[in-house]
Amino acid sequence: MTSGRGLRKNGISADPHLIKVGDYASDKAYKAACDLLEMREQDRPTAIFAFNDLGAINVYRAARQHGISLPEQLSIIGFDDVYPAASMCPSLTTIRQPFDLIARQCIDLILEAREGKVEQNYFIFPTQLVERESCVSPARP
Repeated sequence: MTSGRGLRKNGISADPHLIKVGDYASDKAYKAACDLLEMREQDRPTAIFAFNDLGAINVYRAARQHGISLPEQLSIIGFDDVYPAASMCPSLTTIRQPFDLIARQCIDLILEAREGKVEQNYFIFPTQLVERESCVSPARP
C-alpha cells in the first residue's frame, strides 16, 4: 500500500512539506531529517516514520544535533528491525520483516526461474509492529 493510499483510507490528507526522500544512503536520510527538524516548531512533525532502521538512526542523530528530545518532542519509527534497533536509546519502535520467509521465497523464485516456471514475481509478506521506547503520544495537538 502506498503511503498516499494508506493515508486516504484513514481520512488523512498528505502534506507534501512533511514528505522527504532519503533512500538507503545515510547522508540523504540525515539531510531529509534535518529539513523536517529545521521547520518552525509549530509546523515541525511530532513523529517521523523512516524508510528503514538505518534512516531512523540518522533521524536520531539529526534530532540530537537540533536539541530535540526523543521521544518527548519527536517519536520515531523505523522499518526492518535490524541490529541495533533494540539497543538504541531510546530503543527504536520498528516494523519487523520476516527475513527468513523472504529469503526462502527468493530461493524458490531463483529455482523456478532456472526451470522457466516463474508464475509470480510479486509477493506481500506479513510484518509486525515492534513497540519499543521511541514513540509516545504527541505533546501538542
